Amino acid sequence: MFLRDLYASARRRWYLVLAGLLITAGMSFWVFRVAPVTYEATANVALIPPPTAVISGDNPFLYMGGLDQAMGVFTVKLNSDSVRGPIEDSYPAAEYSTERDSSTSGPIVRVKVSGDSSATTLEVLNRVLGVMPATMASLQDELSLPQASRISLLTLGVDKDTTLVSEARTRALLVVAAIGFAATLLLTGLADKRLIRRRGKKHVGAIPSPTDDFTLSESELPKRSRAQRVPVPSGSYSGTAPSVTTSPEQHDPVADLRR
Repeated sequence: MFLRDLYASARRRWYLVLAGLLITAGMSFWVFRVAPVTYEATANVALIPPPTAVISGDNPFLYMGGLDQAMGVFTVKLNSDSVRGPIEDSYPAAEYSTERDSSTSGPIVRVKVSGDSSATTLEVLNRVLGVMPATMASLQDELSLPQASRISLLTLGVDKDTTLVSEARTRALLVVAAIGFAATLLLTGLADKRLIRRRGKKHVGAIPSPTDDFTLSESELPKRSRAQRVPVPSGSYSGTAPSVTTSPEQHDPVADLRR
């Protein structure tokens, strides 16, 4: 019943619905222009075991299973303030994260960078990739490891272009469009009821004037001839009651015979 009334109100006040839809479209366009979007880029870096851990002539990738602990220490160091601080100060609108790549079982670090522009995102990604070898070297320098026992890094893949992430803008557009459409219908229904109520009050307050369709003027009254006029007793004009004439007593023949 409510939807039927709302549909009827929208049909009667179609101009209000049109105005509301235009306002909603304008607000949606404004949100589309100002809503923030994010650009993302990723890179994968693998840890390579040292030469001393590999049998001469074997493939180093076959010995990557024992580097999980080293990768954990490495990612913690990359996320520390000493490494993140200079990068975040140089690019305050960008963020990055370094974690183990869950899609593989090997010691592979996944670097993910997000920023407000494509150029900034790629710059931060290259900056993090440039810091990673120095960070690994500093960790091994603290342990005074010989060169033959040091872990090296191998960059597996780097995004050359960024990916546009517009989920936040899409959600904002859907919310604004839904609120605008619902508000248009509800306000149209309320305005329609108020206008109908106001019109009803005007009709009830107006008192119809008596019609003069059956009133006749003196000139239009039918004139009777003297023969059709009813005589009026003269006493009615003088204000006295008309005299009543009494008939003489009737003669009773039966009474005479009895005498």
